This record gives sequence, structure tokens and C-alpha cells, in this order.
Amino acid sequence: MSDATVSPAQEAEEGSAGLAAFVQDADQQTQLREDLARLRRPGTQVHTGGLAAASQWCELNLPPQILLVDLDGEPWPLPGMEALLAMCGPATRVIALGKTQDVSLYRALLQLGVTDYLVKPSTLDLLSATLAKCDGQQSGPEYARMGRTVAVVGASGGVGASTVAAGLARLMSRERHLPLALVDFDRRHGDQLLLQGMDDDAGLAAVLGSEQLDSRLLQRAMLQVDTRLHLLAQKPELGDLPDVDPDAVLNLGGTLCRMFNQVVWDLPSHLPTGALDVISCADLRILVTELTVQDARNVRRIMQAIGDESEGQRLLLVHNQSHFSGSNAPLSRAQFESLTGRALDVVLPHAGSALAQSLSIGALDLAASAPFQQSMRQLVDIACGVRPQPVKKHWLNSLLKRA
Repeated sequence: MSDATVSPAQEAEEGSAGLAAFVQDADQQTQLREDLARLRRPGTQVHTGGLAAASQWCELNLPPQILLVDLDGEPWPLPGMEALLAMCGPATRVIALGKTQDVSLYRALLQLGVTDYLVKPSTLDLLSATLAKCDGQQSGPEYARMGRTVAVVGASGGVGASTVAAGLARLMSRERHLPLALVDFDRRHGDQLLLQGMDDDAGLAAVLGSEQLDSRLLQRAMLQVDTRLHLLAQKPELGDLPDVDPDAVLNLGGTLCRMFNQVVWDLPSHLPTGALDVISCADLRILVTELTVQDARNVRRIMQAIGDESEGQRLLLVHNQSHFSGSNAPLSRAQFESLTGRALDVVLPHAGSALAQSLSIGALDLAASAPFQQSMRQLVDIACGVRPQPVKKHWLNSLLKRA
């Protein structure tokens, strides 16, 4: 018989659930289950209900190691949260969720002992970082100071990845009001200067060639597109280009994340040195493709190289109908998804020559193609963690159909 003893706290930890969550409705329950499955936490108990449901559950079960609680609809969240924390004990890490962006509420929750407060909808990478903080793998302040990295890459050349990156950056900076850096990493045939209506050098060559990189150097090197959008690129060059150190590229990405809320990388499809490192470290990876056999093969190859979403790095597969519209594509959607083993997340409609014509008079104008602009807004919503809502049918249309 062993002489080892187990403390009551250890017994509780061994017998308790790893993670339990309480959200307000069935839609949020489904979404959270999908996100936790991506983070390889498929066995998590996700229930509907708020503080009252969480308190009732904790009365009947051992407190979990991590507890997510939705505060929406709670008239007095602080007293209820204080009672829940007292019931769970110090071994349980509690994460509060809610739609209210209130600094006073956030500070009050932290003073009570809540680990963090996430404003809904929260992105997959933010949820992953918060859970990692609860697991003791990541500290909060370092993460809070860092922006998000979004990597956009085409399955092959000419599928419109640069257009998607440019549109993403414009909408995030102008409609979401996010401080954003756009990096065109195609040093030989980059299009972002053209798409942003600029002709000056945007400092990428100088930054990559610098031995000491800091925020002041980047601020001087980058071009300011508008109040919140800054561009880092270089004019297309022929001939030999100097080699790039992958560590310098990652250092550049980290410095930009300390300066901006979002950092969007436009990466060429041939993935030059450093590009794969950016994709592997990005919080959000967007693969732009057409429905062809070649692109399906390339998508599979890229996905195998960058790994899955278990670390909170979201992957979006975007079909941009840049060459083929409607059913004119070589493959059907079902055939393409069967070949890649992954469903398409967003479909961007064929814009014809409307976007190209807007470049003849200045910068890319998404409003030149309203359907394309609307689909790009949906992509921005998903990139920012907003779940697409089904289109609601108008009651008048239903009556007309019945008649």
C-alpha cells in the first residue's frame, strides 16, 4: 500500500470537468461547440443558461477547472458572479462572456477574481489565448498588447488573392475602424501599390535589409493610405533580389503586431522564403482559390504544411470567381470540396471588369461591384468573429408565394 496522500483539492481537480460553458441560446451553444472542437476540446460540456444555470450546475457537480459564463441578460451580474466564484473556489478559472463593452464592468469582474472578460462575438484565436492563459500556458498582458496576423494567399497565381487582401484591409480600416498594416510580400510582382492607388516606395526592401528593426523605422518606411491603414511594400523589380532571413520576417511580423490591431499579409502563391513561416504563425489564414483540379491540389498541400486549427488559428477557404462565373468552373463545388476534404467558407461573386476599370482612375473601388463588396463584408465579419446570420424571409413574400 502506498504512503502517498492526496489532498482534497487534488481529488476535486482529478474528478472535475476540464471545461464547462454556459451560453444564452442554442445558436451560441452550437457556435461555441464548433470553436472548441477546432481547439481540440470536443468533450466540453456546453449548456444553455447564464449565471443561474451555472450556479445550479456547480451545486450538483464538482466545479470544473475552467468555467465560461455568459452574462447577457443578467440585470445584476456582479452579485451573481461573486456568489458563483465563492461556490467554485480558487481552483476554478472563470471566463465571463458578454456583449457589453464596459471598462467599469471589466475591472469589477477582474477584482472579483474573474480571469478574463470576452466581448461577444470573440474570435477563435482570442478564445484560444484566453483558455491557454487559464491553463497557465500564456500570460494575459503579453497577449493583450499584440495585434492579430491575417495571412492571405492564393492557391495559384491570378485567383485574386491580392484583391481580397486589399478589400479586407480597406473594409477593416474604414468600416471597422481598426488600426491596420497591410504587407505586400510579393517583392517581384506585388500589386498592393497599384490597388491602393500609390506609386511611391513603401519601405519593404529597406525594412527587410535593416539590421535593427524598431517601430520608429517602420513608421518612417510605411505609406499611410488613410487614417488607420498603412502599407508596407516595394515596387516590383526585375533581376535578382537579396535573400530574406525567415527570422527577420517573423521579427517584422511581431513588431507590426505591437503597433497595429490587425496585420494583413498579402503572400504570393509561390510562397517565397519566409511566407510559409508567416502562414504558420498567423491567427487567421485565408486561402483564395478557384474551382480547378490544380487549385484543389495546391490547397491540400498548403493545409498539410500549415496544420489544423487546434491552436486557435482559424482557416478560411474562399472561392473567388475571378475567372469563372456560376457553373462555368471546371469543377463543381461538391467535387472541389471532396478533393480538398474541406468545405468552402465564403464565395465571392464574379465582378467582371468593374473592379479592373476602377483601377484606371485610382485605387481599387469595391463599390464598383456591389455584390462583390457585400460578399467581402461577409468575409470581414467572419474574420472578426461575427457568425453569419441566415437571411430572414419577409412575411409579405410568404403570403405572395401562397397566393
